Amino acid sequence: MQKQGRVVKMGPCGGGGVDVWEMDVRGVDRIVKVVLWHSGAVDAISVLYERDGREEQTRHWGKPEGQRSEICLEPDEYLIGVKGNLGNFGGCFLLGRLTLIGNLRTFGPYGTREGPPFDLPAAGGKIVGFHGRSGGLLDALGTYVKMDD
Repeated sequence: MQKQGRVVKMGPCGGGGVDVWEMDVRGVDRIVKVVLWHSGAVDAISVLYERDGREEQTRHWGKPEGQRSEICLEPDEYLIGVKGNLGNFGGCFLLGRLTLIGNLRTFGPYGTREGPPFDLPAAGGKIVGFHGRSGGLLDALGTYVKMDD
């Protein structure tokens, strides 16, 4: 864990990827929507979030192929954890299965590959962003957790 003000960086969990990416979570109030592309594994992710009262969209990380699923959060809803399984694809580890856990609902699992499990709970905070690694697909995922004072 690496602290960044009131935000804690957790993870990432998964394999190595050539593209290391991070969301700029300064001023982010909440995640509005998560878009996942998935088939046998989790192929890509993109996030719509609210920063200082305005909605902003990240680029997609990974390769947007397979089924597209949108996870839309209500104004009083937020993510409190992510968990899943790593999958082996051509000798490389990647996100094989992903479940997003909210304070009101659980979303997923997305992807079908089973392997070693991972779990990134928000530990009393709320997830306001993601970071990770990707190559052809989404190889690793971590979270930024905003802790209440």
